[in-house]
Amino acid sequence: MTSPRGNPPHAVVALDEEQTGTLLGVFAWVLGALEIMADRAEAVGEPALAEMKTALTPRLESLLQTITEARKRSPLAPAGQMEPTVEAAYTAVRQAFEAWIELTAFDTAQAAMETHATTADANNPEPDEI
Repeated sequence: MTSPRGNPPHAVVALDEEQTGTLLGVFAWVLGALEIMADRAEAVGEPALAEMKTALTPRLESLLQTITEARKRSPLAPAGQMEPTVEAAYTAVRQAFEAWIELTAFDTAQAAMETHATTADANNPEPDEI
C-alpha cells in the first residue's frame, strides 16, 4: 500500500521524554524475554521458541535504531535535557522487568520442585528405611 504521494505509508510519532524512556524500557523487556525464551528453547529442545527470537530481534533492533536516530536529531538532545526523564522512565520499566523475572523464576522453581516431588513419590511409593 502506498500513500497518495506514492511513498510507503509512515507513522509519525512524537514522544515526550517519559514516553521515550518507557518505550525503550518496553524494548528492553521484550528483548530480554526473547533471550530467556531462546535459552529455554535450547535447554528443552523447543526450536519454535528460538525461532521467535530470530524472527523478532532484527525488527526490534531496527526500531531501536530508528528511535536512537530520532533522539539524536531532537532539539533537546545536545543539551541533554531529555536524559534524566528518559532514564527515570526506562528505569521504572526495567525494575518491573526484573521483578517479573524474579517472580517467574520463583514460579518456575516451585513448579519444578513440585514436579520432582510428584515424580519421586510415583517412583518410590514407600520411603526408604535408614
